[in-house]
Amino acid sequence: MANISPFKGWRYNSNRIEELSSVYVPPYDVITPEEQNHYYNASPYNCVRINLNRTSGGDQYTDAAQHLQEWKSKGIMIQDNEESIYIISQRFKYKNNDIQRIGCICALKLTELGKIVLPHEQTIEKYINDRTKLMATTLANTGQIFMAYKDETLGLEAIYGELEESPIIDVVLDDVHYEVWQISEQDQISKFKDVMSGKNVVIKDGHHRYKTALRFLQSHPEILGTDKVMVTLVNSNDPGMIVLPTHRLIKGISLNIDTIVSGLKDNFKIEKMTGPGGVVSAMENGETKKGTFGVYHKESDTGLLLNFKHWEKLNIMFSSVSKASRELDTNILHTFVLNHVFNIDTSNQEDLKHVSYIRGNKSTLELLQMEPNYDVACFVNPPTLEEIFSIAEAGEIMPQKSTFFFPKIYSGLVMRCFGE
Repeated sequence: MANISPFKGWRYNSNRIEELSSVYVPPYDVITPEEQNHYYNASPYNCVRINLNRTSGGDQYTDAAQHLQEWKSKGIMIQDNEESIYIISQRFKYKNNDIQRIGCICALKLTELGKIVLPHEQTIEKYINDRTKLMATTLANTGQIFMAYKDETLGLEAIYGELEESPIIDVVLDDVHYEVWQISEQDQISKFKDVMSGKNVVIKDGHHRYKTALRFLQSHPEILGTDKVMVTLVNSNDPGMIVLPTHRLIKGISLNIDTIVSGLKDNFKIEKMTGPGGVVSAMENGETKKGTFGVYHKESDTGLLLNFKHWEKLNIMFSSVSKASRELDTNILHTFVLNHVFNIDTSNQEDLKHVSYIRGNKSTLELLQMEPNYDVACFVNPPTLEEIFSIAEAGEIMPQKSTFFFPKIYSGLVMRCFGE
């Protein structure tokens, strides 16, 4: 079972921070260089100075640790007196609907991946090295690892419904309304422990951070608290568990539209359109089914709506993996579009220089208009939560950038420091 526990969190002191919205940041790996500069300018105490420090020459980790220590010593950040779990509510709009997602911030006992804690995406070693250096200097969990569990009884949601006190954090970040409650009463903590009894958890966002915590524990078992990691747990049955698509952009590979169509026609039924709008509209308005993709060739202003037609090939090519894995849209896209047509092997780091990604809670056309530097856009539908759990429970992983859970859980709301 997932072994969760309370901890004494460190939080920004609202008596010292005039505007709390100026100090929180998204996860480090979705912050662009422009956004990094924006957060630096937003406040001298912005969490970006810890999670994505811009000091050059390899000194960014030391500088991050110095900021954290200074803020603690000056009362910019203060520690809760009691060991607590933290219930978090995120309210937001999605497709013109008002949505709420409930989660719990707590400490999770570290275990090797694959039994209790299940991964679903590939990781890259350099990012683990980066996070390990940050953890070594700060001696803290400074960002959230977003995980999901299955609970049809909605136990956490019931605990949330019984809350009567005001939240300790109430802030709007990027059109998402965050509220956080500190829960230190043992009976309420025990209720959530009971909810998690016998359950596995699947990492949704934060694979590199979890592997970092495991690696740091192996190197420093003597440091109190390294056997656990801070996570946010969300029920997969929560209506706010929304998975958005991650589309691929191709650049630096010049193929004309006729060559692209020729490479696709053996494996897909193809419908040609002018511009990207028709393809995107068909995919975003629910008119498409599994195995449906879009390709937009910018030079010819041609959109292609693709329907995969050779499912039997998958049984032969990917016979060693589960049905959910071999029929995953991302795997079909990578195999029969990126590799077969554009000669891009997504398992080869050198080939990935030709690939970038667009994703977010905006329409695909809006996101595409913000990206001038590409030759071809490939549109893919997101996996379902059922597919994600099936693949993880089978001990398999998806290609990197297969999922984008919205909204992200911002860093800085609560931090967990070792030895305290």
